[in-house]
Amino acid sequence: MKRIIRLILVVLLPIVSFGQSNTPCGGAGAPTISVNASCTNSTVTIGPGDSQQTNAANGGNPSCGSMGEDVWYAFTAPASGSVDFSATLGSITDAVMAVYSGPCGSLTEIDCDDDGGAGFMPALSLSGLTPGATYFVRLWAYGGGTGNFDLCLTESAAPGLNSTCATPDPVCSGSAINFTSTITGLDAEDDINPGNNYGCLSSSPDPTWYYLEISTGGNLVIDIAAASDIDYAIWGPFIDLASAQVNCDSYGPPIDCSYSTAAVEQASVNGVIAGEVYVLVVTNFAGSVQTISINDAPSNTAETDCSIVPLPVELVNFDGYMFENEIVLSWTTVSEINNDYFIVERSKDTQFWVASDLIQGNGTTSQISEYQSIDREYDEGTNYYRLKQFDFNGGVTFSDVIAIVANKNINVSLIPNPAEFNVVIKTSEYFSKIDIINMQGLTVESLNFDLIRSTSIDISSLSKGIYNMYIQTDKGTKIERLIVM
Repeated sequence: MKRIIRLILVVLLPIVSFGQSNTPCGGAGAPTISVNASCTNSTVTIGPGDSQQTNAANGGNPSCGSMGEDVWYAFTAPASGSVDFSATLGSITDAVMAVYSGPCGSLTEIDCDDDGGAGFMPALSLSGLTPGATYFVRLWAYGGGTGNFDLCLTESAAPGLNSTCATPDPVCSGSAINFTSTITGLDAEDDINPGNNYGCLSSSPDPTWYYLEISTGGNLVIDIAAASDIDYAIWGPFIDLASAQVNCDSYGPPIDCSYSTAAVEQASVNGVIAGEVYVLVVTNFAGSVQTISINDAPSNTAETDCSIVPLPVELVNFDGYMFENEIVLSWTTVSEINNDYFIVERSKDTQFWVASDLIQGNGTTSQISEYQSIDREYDEGTNYYRLKQFDFNGGVTFSDVIAIVANKNINVSLIPNPAEFNVVIKTSEYFSKIDIINMQGLTVESLNFDLIRSTSIDISSLSKGIYNMYIQTDKGTKIERLIVM
């Protein structure tokens, strides 16, 4: 059995007060609570005038908690049919809640909770409600008593497509997956795929499913890490993905699983063979929004097929240069899948990274996309850059690292400028390459040198106009404007 340690945080959230009813349907009826997208606390007050309602017309005796004076509220189920209730202690520190459906006078309890939230406060996650239908929530202090506490009612986050073993996402060795868990209130065993045998998993909240296809046999060892308690189970081998999907909801006992209290788990299957397919589920026992990573363990000796994993962003180039005391970074993608945004990161030693810019992505597209970022906060000398790309589901991918040498004091002279036939280039630093680029961005001439500080270039073949000269020195690239007459 798991030990659960809960941390109660006091946060400043919007709080509203509302009227209430001692019965679900008597008088003006139970007041309505709004179902919100984010938490807006409402104060529940149980006063001396409220009484204990246990007759059948008013819900009868609930299935949990020690009954006391109760109050009732009504709410309308949202389009998703899924809601989350949470309660925060006030003068009442031990409360109970129950939710009912049905017409007045013939209510049916859907669920009841005593201590599922923080401390001894209740919490409920419900799904499968009829959108637009009215439901009732009943609240009371455990054992009876008066006082107040705060109640929050929100629509549950929608589960991802890979919340079922029928549609697992692919994963491969050498390509770490990072995703953000969502709190849906759904359990793999109880709600989504109840026909599977989950082995050691006594509960399987907010499941995320993946599959792997073995390309090289060996021992498959996978690290699964988060900030708080997660669990996993793995099934197989299947002959292919189609077989794994067809048998979803009828899996036998998993070949490996863990239901420990750890935030870091390690799945292991020895002696896997090329061509086999395995299915992995990761569950979020902690019940908190957190980043979960899946990656090869150092002891892994098997390899999996990476061709089954669609690249979220196909990056074809990432480079940079200095221009007028700025570092200009540019990159190009030829396709994107669920690309939310890029964080441009800079480092002096490739160990410690800081964010220098945030650039929005283009979602999902098969078109070529070009991006640019300007960095004015770089350090003198070598600066390292990388792209940290985020998917809409919280997945993260890093680009290769590039190095740019920055020197704000590179001096360059073009003599004469404007020029017609020849131009002399003199620099304060040694240079090895010059690229001449027209206003359309096309390279019209590229020249390589041994390390020199002065040279003369024949420009008589260039058309009249304005050009940028990219002069690559041993302390960075300097760009100078050249006018050809």
